[in-house]
Amino acid sequence: MPTHILGRLVGNTGDPTNLSMVLNSSFAGRRGEFVRVRHREDEGAPQTDVLARIVSISRSNVLYNSGLGQAVTELELLPGAHVTGEQILGKLEAIGYRDPQSGQIKMPRRALDPGSPVEPVDFQFLSAFYEFQEHSSLHIGNLVGYERGASAVPVYLDVNRLVTEHLAILAMTGSGKSYTVGRIIERLVAINNGTVVVFDPHGEYGRALAGGELRFNERPDELDDQRDRAALPAIRDAFTRLREAGAGITVYSPQNPSFRQKYAGANQELALQFDHFEMDDLSEILPGLTEPQQRVLDVAIRYWIAHERTTPRDINRLRHYLGDGIDDVRQWDELSQAEATALNGRSAAVASMKLSRVLQEAQSFYHSGLPAATDVYEMVGRPSDRRGRLVIVDLQGLSDTAKQVITALISSEILRAASSKTDRTRPCFLVYEEAHSFAPAGGAAVSHRIIKKIAGEGRKFGVGFAVVSQRPSKLDPDVTSQCNTLIAMRLKNPDDQRFIAKTSDMVSAADLDQLPGLSTGEALICGRSIPAPLLVHVGTKALVHGGESPEVINLWGRFGG
Repeated sequence: MPTHILGRLVGNTGDPTNLSMVLNSSFAGRRGEFVRVRHREDEGAPQTDVLARIVSISRSNVLYNSGLGQAVTELELLPGAHVTGEQILGKLEAIGYRDPQSGQIKMPRRALDPGSPVEPVDFQFLSAFYEFQEHSSLHIGNLVGYERGASAVPVYLDVNRLVTEHLAILAMTGSGKSYTVGRIIERLVAINNGTVVVFDPHGEYGRALAGGELRFNERPDELDDQRDRAALPAIRDAFTRLREAGAGITVYSPQNPSFRQKYAGANQELALQFDHFEMDDLSEILPGLTEPQQRVLDVAIRYWIAHERTTPRDINRLRHYLGDGIDDVRQWDELSQAEATALNGRSAAVASMKLSRVLQEAQSFYHSGLPAATDVYEMVGRPSDRRGRLVIVDLQGLSDTAKQVITALISSEILRAASSKTDRTRPCFLVYEEAHSFAPAGGAAVSHRIIKKIAGEGRKFGVGFAVVSQRPSKLDPDVTSQCNTLIAMRLKNPDDQRFIAKTSDMVSAADLDQLPGLSTGEALICGRSIPAPLLVHVGTKALVHGGESPEVINLWGRFGG
């Protein structure tokens, strides 16, 4: 059977990231389609296939004249002699070839041959080229253009690298970001038996347990993808069995009757303790402190720890030492001259006032008379606990400060327990929705410090995270630069596109050009958990949760109808 040729390489073929081809016809190729070019990297070596992707197509017609009413594609100069005015050019970006010795995907270092035929590839070729390891990976979806029926090319993410080396999911509202998060976390728990903690500022993920009952996609048999048809019932069964075993999905919420009503009493109420904070982190919850106020607070914290031996310590006693008990602190024999001077000023009163404001915000999850604090080991599990769990921290309706304090406290406790030399927790994956509120550029959030700490230190203790945001440019670039897997969905804001280009070397200019035109549910995925940058259509999730928009027309109804 003769080989089908889409077109041929033209122009400069020395830069594999910027190749050009002339297409045989306007229907010969599509933007985003994968193609291959035969290539010999070394003299005497056998030919190999360089995989490439069509990143753009341009079409022009020099013969077209608006006065003619319609395009002229061909002109007869003499009888039997025709000239075409149609030119169709495609821009290609090479992904590389698979080295036969090492098995690695490599970029060609020798220029490809001008005039080389550009051929289409099928799903068998792509599946063999990428060699996804299904047993240690997560099925995120299928390649765009190869996503349907028996010809679908599944795309898998390496779970170890995804979880421990941090993930960024960046997309504008309505592009499918929360849906993608849902797909990932439910598979990490139900298929990979992992532990995931989601900080949910809008109560979206808690929908999976609304009314106290697990809520699933009811019609998996209607799915076009055969892998999802098999996986969704298995995920449902796994969550059901895990819940019967006391794990699966657990929702932690503030101490408020509205949450008990939402979850029909199936939620766990947060009872967090401030004294589990490290000293530097505790100082961070009071933003805007001057140097003398910071010095006074540090002294008060040290005094509080030294003199309040019974744990958990009541943070209201810390406030006491900044107020009515300040004279006790002034007489402490461990003060430096600078600290003693600071204690004689107004700094202690100001620090006490700021601490009182935070405690006012904390009424929903803290009071001095709590019988028992929320146990992070019960929340996350120990290595010996073989039960996967999805922990949702529902923060809906709280102030920004309260959300940040809760997120900071829980994150700090998880990292502390994970790094314990004697009693570690299970490896854990944290998900920060609306991450620009928890780790913003400029560092104004209470939770900012601990997230940066996890970004730098979490990997060696088995603590990874995902930052999820619709405004990437508002995120701390130091945090996103630590994310070794990037999932970018539709992004039209130029500032957000520039931010991605600046903070990640995983995204090419051609990739960035595609972001504004992505359809809902399509994602550009690149980084260490995937062999090469790929455009993926995210598959269906099993649980009913996420940020789907309401059908307002149906909710409004008709007056008198």
